Amino acid sequence: MHPFLKALGVVSTVVQDSPHKIFIGGLPNYLNEDQIKELLSSFGTLKAFNLVKDSATSLSKGYAFCEYIDHNKTDNAIAGLNGMQLGEKKLIVQRASVGAKNAQPSQLAVNVPGLELPQTAGVLTEVLCLMNMVTPEELMDDDEYEDIVEDVKEECQKYGLVRSLEIPRPYEGKIVPGTGKIFVEFMNVVEAKKAQEALSGRKFANRVVMTQYYNPEKYHHRDF
Repeated sequence: MHPFLKALGVVSTVVQDSPHKIFIGGLPNYLNEDQIKELLSSFGTLKAFNLVKDSATSLSKGYAFCEYIDHNKTDNAIAGLNGMQLGEKKLIVQRASVGAKNAQPSQLAVNVPGLELPQTAGVLTEVLCLMNMVTPEELMDDDEYEDIVEDVKEECQKYGLVRSLEIPRPYEGKIVPGTGKIFVEFMNVVEAKKAQEALSGRKFANRVVMTQYYNPEKYHHRDF
């Protein structure tokens, strides 16, 4: 970065590969760049920051890279941020070079989402829980409920065979456990993973979808 821009406090959007480049994974999709930068800046002044976005939708892919001006802040930031709970997700923060060992730079972007998967979506199972897609009000209307069931099933069948689908809804005006969440059981974990990767961060009725794998035993006992 040009010294003049540095003096003005301008944060570069290009994070050069170096031992001080930090990977931040597991970012909730609803956080925007300014909010993430604000969180990172609490540990030191940023030299560069880049939130990785989907080129087609411009939505956050849930991970970013940054570098601090003072490299002594790197370890403090990693220690302070790694494992931090943000909503349903936990941050994975580490030096980018840790995840890039034995990988070509061009492969890094492909490998990175896999790094965050265990911490953000939970242990891989054939049951996927979709959140932030429906509201209790939408589920109370019978016709609207049927439409939602059909829409979700149709969308999920693009990624595999849907064995079963549960959308808990209010009963006699009372909220039941799991209301607002959608549970989809696929034939196997491969199909569930495909759906998780495709649906996480997507928009449904102008809401950003969040995903999490769910315990099959709890699901079959309707323990939502």
